Formats: sequence, C-alpha cells, structure tokens
Amino acid sequence: MLAGAWGVMKEVGPEQVEGLKEYIEALEGTQVTLDDGKVAEILKADIKERKGKATLIFRYQLQS
Repeated sequence: MLAGAWGVMKEVGPEQVEGLKEYIEALEGTQVTLDDGKVAEILKADIKERKGKATLIFRYQLQS
C-alpha cells in the first residue's frame, strides 16, 4: 500500500537557482533511500521564482 503524496517548500538563495534547478529536476521520477531506510519516490521537483525570491518545491511519496 502506498502512502499519500507529500510536498515540501524551502526558500533558496537566488544565486543557487541555476545549479539546483538542474539537479532537482533530474531527481524527478527517481527513488531515494532516506536515512531511516524508507524509500521515497520523487514525483515532481522544481524551483519557482517570484519577486526576487526562489522556492524549491517538490512532491514525494513514501513506498512501502
């Protein structure tokens, strides 16, 4: 049984946007193992820029 999808938002510095955006978009559709051994599938990842601020946004789902 799959758990519901979760989302995370984190403000990042504007100077970090280019490198981070490329990296985080490459994670989409992959699975990562967390420190506690659980596996999370990255469903969507992006950085939104608005009014000089940048926010990292990603959705993930824990696998059972």
